[in-house]
Amino acid sequence: MRVAPTLQGGIRIDADCAEDWLMLDMICVDAAGVPGKPLYDRLAEKMASDQDWEEFVAPDIRSQFSDQVTHVSRSISSAQRDEDQAGAVIIEKGDCITWYGAINQARMTLEQVYTMSELDRSAELDDLDELSDKIRLALMRSDFYTAFQSILLDYVLG
Repeated sequence: MRVAPTLQGGIRIDADCAEDWLMLDMICVDAAGVPGKPLYDRLAEKMASDQDWEEFVAPDIRSQFSDQVTHVSRSISSAQRDEDQAGAVIIEKGDCITWYGAINQARMTLEQVYTMSELDRSAELDDLDELSDKIRLALMRSDFYTAFQSILLDYVLG
């Protein structure tokens, strides 16, 4: 998979195989908190019980988070692919903040589920075989999401 800026100020993702598409699909799976509660519900649990939060803040957060994931999911699922699963997703400049938000939700969910920040990255990279498959795959997705967000920041949002 290649991710690069476009001349129009957006981002182009070239996927070459089914595994690339799976990695892109996982943005939405992770962001939605599957399995488990969506991120906005897990964040709300950390808030003190507050009627104003539930009445004024929570609905907007739920809507924004859900809209971001829905937009990214539609972009990925509507991308044209050939018989070898090669294809591209074009992210217009105006959609980059939505993608950034969905990817951020995915990263935050991985952090909450796997406590990624507590992993000793230097030791883990040498001993990937010793990690469980779930953690190894979560680590790879987290690194991909970080790199993707960096590209969005460097070339579009920064």
